[in-house]
Amino acid sequence: MFAVWMFGRILEQVWGPKRFLFYYMICGIGAGLIQEVVTGIHYYTLQAGLSPEAIETVMREGANALREYKNFVDPALANLNLTLNSSTVGASGAVYGILLAFGMLFPNERMFIFPLPFPIKAKWFVIGYAVIELYAGLANNPADNVAHFAHLGGMIFGFLLILYWRKKNNGNNGYYYN
Repeated sequence: MFAVWMFGRILEQVWGPKRFLFYYMICGIGAGLIQEVVTGIHYYTLQAGLSPEAIETVMREGANALREYKNFVDPALANLNLTLNSSTVGASGAVYGILLAFGMLFPNERMFIFPLPFPIKAKWFVIGYAVIELYAGLANNPADNVAHFAHLGGMIFGFLLILYWRKKNNGNNGYYYN
C-alpha cells in the first residue's frame, strides 16, 4: 500500500481520479485473470501425469487434509492438492500496474531505493521488478506463496491500457488526461 500512496497519488494527479481508479481496477482484474490461466495450465500439467483414481482422491480428500494442516505424502498429489485448493487474494497485481505506469510516464525520474546507495531511474526500477517476478514465477519454488504471474499480469494489462490511451490521445504529448 506504500507503493499505491507513493506512486498512485502522482498518477491520480496526472490522470484524474476516475481514470486512475479505472486503470487500477483493470490491472487488478487482469492480474487475477493471468494468475488463473497460469494456475489452470499448471493444474492440467500436473493432472496429465496422474491416474484418474489419484485425481479423484485429491478432489475428494484434499481440501479436508489442508484444513487439518496436512497434505499427501506423494509430492505429485501434494502439489496437485495445493494447486486445486489454494486461493489468490490481494491487490499486488494492481500495485505492479501502478509501478509500470509510473515507469512509463516518468521513465527518467530518479529514485533512491533502499538498500541501494545510489539513485536509479524509474524505468530501470520497473524493468528490474518485472525481471525478478518473471524469474521467480518460472523458478516455481514450492515454498513460495507469491502469485508472481499475477504481478506480471497487472503489468501486462496496465501496459496494454496505457498503449491504448496513448494511441487514442495521440495529441496530448504523452499524458493521458480525461
